Amino acid sequence: MICLRRPKGSRPFGVPARGAVPCLHMVESDSRVQDMKNAHAGSLTEQGLSENPVAGANARGFFFALAATIVWSFNFVAGRGLAEAMPPCTLALCRWLVAFVAVLPFALPQLRRQWRHFFIHWPYYLCVGVLGIAWFNTAIYMGAHSVSAVNMSLIATSSPLFTLLLARLFFGERISPARAAGILIALCGIVLLISRGDLTVLGTLSFHGGDLLLLSAAFSFSCYTLLVRKKPEGSGLAAYFTVTFGLGAALLVPFSLWELGAGARVVFSPALIIGILYMGLGASLLAFWCWSKAIGYIGPSRSAIIYYSLPLFSGIEAVLLLGEPVRWVHFAGGGLILGGLVLATRQAAARG
Repeated sequence: MICLRRPKGSRPFGVPARGAVPCLHMVESDSRVQDMKNAHAGSLTEQGLSENPVAGANARGFFFALAATIVWSFNFVAGRGLAEAMPPCTLALCRWLVAFVAVLPFALPQLRRQWRHFFIHWPYYLCVGVLGIAWFNTAIYMGAHSVSAVNMSLIATSSPLFTLLLARLFFGERISPARAAGILIALCGIVLLISRGDLTVLGTLSFHGGDLLLLSAAFSFSCYTLLVRKKPEGSGLAAYFTVTFGLGAALLVPFSLWELGAGARVVFSPALIIGILYMGLGASLLAFWCWSKAIGYIGPSRSAIIYYSLPLFSGIEAVLLLGEPVRWVHFAGGGLILGGLVLATRQAAARG
């Protein structure tokens, strides 16, 4: 309805004459339309940022998972670069002491309230300290003396395979045909890496000791992952880190003393100090915190998919920082491992 009152002989339509007054209904209608547009745009923006899982929580979850993976990827390069500067048990001890001292002030209030919880469940936390803290990283640093950083990171990504097998054995989780095929493909990649591309090694069973150490580390981390699933309720994150870091460090003390007593030397340098600080603050505290946030946002299955990119980052860092060569066996073995792992876990990732 046109609501402009025009005298005769006025200007053409569309150009209001002097004294023309817009109808009140038209003004209100236009105002309401504009308000609705603004409100709709605002609601879409808010929905895209806070309610849309892809643009909101999922994006944050993938960011935290990727950040943790990148930080962890440097751990293999640092372990390889510092292999001759400090013996492995002493290096692992220094790493966890730095992490323990850094998190302790934040954990004290929780520890005062929750000490009974840790006292009651001490067998659980002792197992976590042995498998996830003491042995896992020490085996990596021991293997760093004879295994390249690229191989270290590729073999480390086999831990989800052990997790699937152990979950089937202890928790009765079903292994689908797709998962079984993925496990078989990834195991072929592991064998290819361990044999250095020379499959005649399989006939003599003379695998490299460093590779076996890394496989034991991957198995240890798988056991740790299953233990985390059964974590007793009642502990804060800072207190959990403090107790497990402290127990792991305490278990490493006698082995470190034995190394130093047997004549192992420590070559102090700025690079060693920076490396230990990075391992303690970055690979321990920051990465574990980011990983916990990622699991909270997108769950463990989709977080694990991001973790499979670890060899990519470690390989690039090893080439740029350590000058390590990259051969066909790294691409072939890494492709088999990553492809098998994605196949074995894609159903779990789809469920979130």
